[in-house]
Amino acid sequence: MKRTLCRLLGPFLLAAAAVLIASGCGGGDGTTTAEESTAEGGSAGKALVVNMGDYYFDPVNASANPGATTIEAVNVGKVEHELVLFRTDMNPADLPTGPDGTVEEEKMDKLAEAAGEVPDVEAGDAKSAQFDLKPGKYVMFCNLPGHYAQGMYGSLTVSK
Repeated sequence: MKRTLCRLLGPFLLAAAAVLIASGCGGGDGTTTAEESTAEGGSAGKALVVNMGDYYFDPVNASANPGATTIEAVNVGKVEHELVLFRTDMNPADLPTGPDGTVEEEKMDKLAEAAGEVPDVEAGDAKSAQFDLKPGKYVMFCNLPGHYAQGMYGSLTVSK
């Protein structure tokens, strides 16, 4: 009986341990910092993981050092999300929106510097993109219909 229970629970416990190790420990104040990592091929780079839930980013206020940074957008929600990034001092809650509540990216192009995006991340999936981050403040938001209007936005501060 014990052996059967171990066979059944073993994979679950290993998966739970992997999730805890990957997510780290500690108190959350809504911020995180990009960490040095070894990218595929052995070159050093920085990585920032942003979890996207239904309708939030975690962390909501991230920070990173300037330079080449990989942002991994992990969709922990039940619907598709994206992560759009613009360099600007604007308050993430005050971006120009259209009648449908989405951010008007054409207007943002005139007000801010587009940094890029991690598009179309299905529920339960993860995607990443490489960004060349300059010092300054950035806004991140999900611009799928209704998501920004429901509060799916945050900030990224890039400084040494």
